Amino acid sequence: MRFMSQTTHHHQAEPETDDRSIPPMALWLGLLGLIPFIGLTALYVLQMENRIGWTPGYARDVLVSYGAIILAFLGGIRWGVALKHGNSAHAVRMFILSVVVPLAAWVALFLPKPHDVTWLIAIFLIVGVADVSLVSKGHAPRWFGTLRTILTVGVVGCLITALALWPFLSIPA
Repeated sequence: MRFMSQTTHHHQAEPETDDRSIPPMALWLGLLGLIPFIGLTALYVLQMENRIGWTPGYARDVLVSYGAIILAFLGGIRWGVALKHGNSAHAVRMFILSVVVPLAAWVALFLPKPHDVTWLIAIFLIVGVADVSLVSKGHAPRWFGTLRTILTVGVVGCLITALALWPFLSIPA
């Protein structure tokens, strides 16, 4: 079953259209959302935080916080999906997951280093796979799976970089 939109007046399915192309605004906004991940990772691993008045390691802390915020946003996507499915079992699962994802991300804020970043990597990967699954089950357009894959690779790449270089940086735990 492919993603199909419905009209609000007649509740009839519209003809299927090619939903593979990522809408430009969605692509640009998604890529803009990567900028803090890339910038904070660079500041942290290049140990340049003091150049902008931050204490060493602060960029890493902000990176973890931003990751938790983005995961809360991604959890909210499930709420939107659930709204289209009434009281079905699928809607109930989506409503629950829309709350579980931000709560799981919030846990990262309390974990010790390096477990906080490891936890975020795991959640981003799980949510990324779940988002692609929404597409394969017809609950989202195909472009959404492509966009989420691109963004998940970017985010996880930044987090893995921060995690992998953490033991080599002269920043107190």
